[in-house]
Amino acid sequence: MRRLLFDLQNLTEKFVRQVNFEKKHIESRTFMTEEIGSRGAERSFYKNVKLSNKMIDELGYVSSDVCLSKFKLETDRFYYGLINDKINKKSFIDTEARRLINGITYFISHFMMEAIKHNYTLLTYSRRFNVKYNEKVISEFIKLFDFERLELFMKKNSLIGNSLIEVYLDALKTYLYFDNDFYYKKFKKSLLENRQRLSITDNSFLFTRLAGYCTLKTKNNPNTSSYFDKDLLNIYKIILEGNYYETGTNKYLPTELYKNIITMSVKLKELSWLDNFIFTYGQKLHPKRKVDAMNYGNASLTFERGAHDETLAYLSRIKLDEFTYNLDVRNLYLRTYYEQKDYDAARSAAASYMKFINENPLVSQAKKTAHENFIKYTIKILNYYNTATKTDPDTLYTKILGCRDIINADWLLSKVQSLTSKTARRAI
Repeated sequence: MRRLLFDLQNLTEKFVRQVNFEKKHIESRTFMTEEIGSRGAERSFYKNVKLSNKMIDELGYVSSDVCLSKFKLETDRFYYGLINDKINKKSFIDTEARRLINGITYFISHFMMEAIKHNYTLLTYSRRFNVKYNEKVISEFIKLFDFERLELFMKKNSLIGNSLIEVYLDALKTYLYFDNDFYYKKFKKSLLENRQRLSITDNSFLFTRLAGYCTLKTKNNPNTSSYFDKDLLNIYKIILEGNYYETGTNKYLPTELYKNIITMSVKLKELSWLDNFIFTYGQKLHPKRKVDAMNYGNASLTFERGAHDETLAYLSRIKLDEFTYNLDVRNLYLRTYYEQKDYDAARSAAASYMKFINENPLVSQAKKTAHENFIKYTIKILNYYNTATKTDPDTLYTKILGCRDIINADWLLSKVQSLTSKTARRAI
């Protein structure tokens, strides 16, 4: 039985490889070209190269994977000819050399898109989970390239059209020249104009970049937050309508994106739209994660509508083993207890909240500071109701207003304003 199970496992793995191989029509045909060429079947080799190129042309879009396939086809064609064809004319040499040059150019396009894409992904991942070393690696890698010269080279030599290269370079320059909004607007324009020509994976990556810029801009410059907040929610809606959150390997809506859309909808008071979003797009989340995510969405919505008992009911159903929601859930618990005037429960929640931040290594320094400041000022507001500690609402309001690294500042300011009103009534 052990031997049979071992053989069965090996056959299962072979079957899964075969299924995956057959799903990737272009890649499988590309690798078949290599195998046919190695067996010396000249007629089948050239036929397969022709069919592969036809399949690529019929896709209607270009991607880094397409560039890699074109690289393999061109270089396989070159080396097959080098071994099997007779060299009797200069024109033949020129044609074959052009194939190799084309292959190299396709590979440069593939490399450039993948380098930009994965370095950005690694940078975002590292910042989210507080991994400093990776940021250093990325910055050292970027310094190796003169992107201005690379852009001129690609515009002159690109075989895949300038639209895809232009969008990727615009995405890169948007972050390289972060303070100049011109590059953001240019990136947004070129992406919206060319999205139909891009693969789902490229659209997913580039729209994530576009949304990420708005998020950073709001955080770094509060004076422009109104413009970029509205722009960000509109970008989110485009992503949802076009399914641009999907990739070649994932069809589920990412939970981080789902949470971010909830946060922005609440901030802009688009509660009716949010109500529909929570259920409709909650169904598109991964089955293992959608229950907690939808409960968090409903908790956020009911909190904004003042139904605090319902908020606590939804929060109690969320398992705190998901890091994506952990901080937000704790934050919402604290605010809900305050709104219910359950100040003892609020202080207990604040202590647990602070303990989690200080003991969890996945919390980045930026998040840690923002949440610690929120807890600190919430406790100061709670101290207003403690006769042993005096809280000056006017001074507190000024401090919160001037604090850049803080979450839910609008909620804190509104609570301090209510204290100011109470102080004024007492004076009367």
